[in-house]
Amino acid sequence: MPKQDRRGSTKKIQPLTDEEQRKYDDFFRSEFNHLMRHVILLGATPEEAKDAAQSALIDLLQNWYTVQAPRPWCRKAAARHFLRSDIRESRADRSARSDFLARHGSDDSYSLCSTLEEWEFIIHFVENYLSGIQRQVMAWTIDGFEPQEIAKQLGKAPATVRSNLRHARKKLAAALREEYPELARSTGDAEGKLK
Repeated sequence: MPKQDRRGSTKKIQPLTDEEQRKYDDFFRSEFNHLMRHVILLGATPEEAKDAAQSALIDLLQNWYTVQAPRPWCRKAAARHFLRSDIRESRADRSARSDFLARHGSDDSYSLCSTLEEWEFIIHFVENYLSGIQRQVMAWTIDGFEPQEIAKQLGKAPATVRSNLRHARKKLAAALREEYPELARSTGDAEGKLK
């Protein structure tokens, strides 16, 4: 768990009380993996997501006493760290990675037997079928935020967020029907109606 003195920053950090340090540590433990997943859904590799999540949580530590809503604050900070990152892969590297995974990583008998596989399955669809604001809105939704909260954090109108979420769900439902028709039949349509 990062402590206050782990980052060589010029910003003066107000020392945390023991109780506040425990609260921060608990928040760090409970949110780190969720924060990584959020950044992966935005297009990061696992390594980039880990770096962005770590940086965001260090920033949170530095601003612990001033941040009112740490969950959304960390997601915005992690997204900014990812987008500014000097280690972002080039398009050619991403293409090579996708080609390798296509040749070596999957077959038609994909089963959702573990939590990791379920998230890999979801990340695959979000990564391949959504972009821009739809990808952002879906990442926030997967993390449990409501459209009103998402709109506030992204600086968008709630109607815009709901519209993008509806379109994203329809795109993902269409992709699921195309790639896994048997699974799509058992899950219903984009509005949640069983077929």
